[in-house]
Amino acid sequence: MPCAFEHPTANNEDCTFAVAEGDLVALAGQTWCIYHLPMSGRDGTPSPKADYGAAPIAGFNAKIFALIDESASESGHDTLDLSGVVFPGPINFTGRTMPAVLFSHAYFHGGAYFSDAQFLGAASFAAAHFADLAYFSEASFVGEVDFTDTRFGGVTSFVHAHFVQHARFAGAQFADVASFSEARFAGIVDLAGVRSVDDISFTEVRFGGRASFANVHFGEDAFFEHARFGAEAFFPNAYFGRDAVFANTQFSAYADFTDACYYGNADFSVTPFDRSAQPPMENCAFQRVSFVGAAFGRMTTFSHRPFQAASDFTRSAFVVAPVLQGCTFYEAIALPEGAA
Repeated sequence: MPCAFEHPTANNEDCTFAVAEGDLVALAGQTWCIYHLPMSGRDGTPSPKADYGAAPIAGFNAKIFALIDESASESGHDTLDLSGVVFPGPINFTGRTMPAVLFSHAYFHGGAYFSDAQFLGAASFAAAHFADLAYFSEASFVGEVDFTDTRFGGVTSFVHAHFVQHARFAGAQFADVASFSEARFAGIVDLAGVRSVDDISFTEVRFGGRASFANVHFGEDAFFEHARFGAEAFFPNAYFGRDAVFANTQFSAYADFTDACYYGNADFSVTPFDRSAQPPMENCAFQRVSFVGAAFGRMTTFSHRPFQAASDFTRSAFVVAPVLQGCTFYEAIALPEGAA
């Protein structure tokens, strides 16, 4: 019997690993290769992989590293398919050169360390599950990267990561603190439908292409201070469970906050008279912005923020009058009455 793994992509074959039939593992009426062997069978029976200690985990990881190194060293090699691989414990890819690779539907049961890794081709972690830490700090993604519907169960870091092409995070879920601080997105980035339970940070991130945060659900604080949006920024129907911090954030094109809900403080202020600030105050103007239907539940400040093009506050609701001290408006529609 072959490995019971069913590939998540319909046009791909199932298990792609060359494993002798005698090396397959029987579990709850199914047979599995060592790579796709789950931690428990369909009836809940623990698999041998569930009992792996440090030595067996190191042996398993060595097999994965050998596959990666072989693929990375061969010019014109097909995409390395590690879809659905079940990693029994921590694995460290720090500083490794990665070929075009699929980790879609993979399950990382221990910490996964990709810090300073170089992904030379397309990389997919779509629907992967990280049960513990996931570190991609200073990783470089040369090709397109896909984290669609990925689940991050522990602390997650993309600090200083560099994305050269399209980056997809739509539907990703973060169960712990997550940080993208000082990351660089050169292409389009899609974070629509992202859900975070704890704080999430995009402080000093550079967005070179269109950025979508449509329908995001940020359960705790969301930090965007000193971020730079080089193209359109979309936050329609965004949910901010606590503070939303956009202080000194630069918007170079249209910004859409239509029907967004702010349950904590919302800070869109700009620090005045600080010529050393990055970006400078004069570069922090809203070019065109929509707050149509937005609901602000606590203190809201836009102090010293320039509005250089049309700004629409139609149907917006403020529990506390917003602070507009030092703001300049080119064309304001339905500006709230009683603003400070």
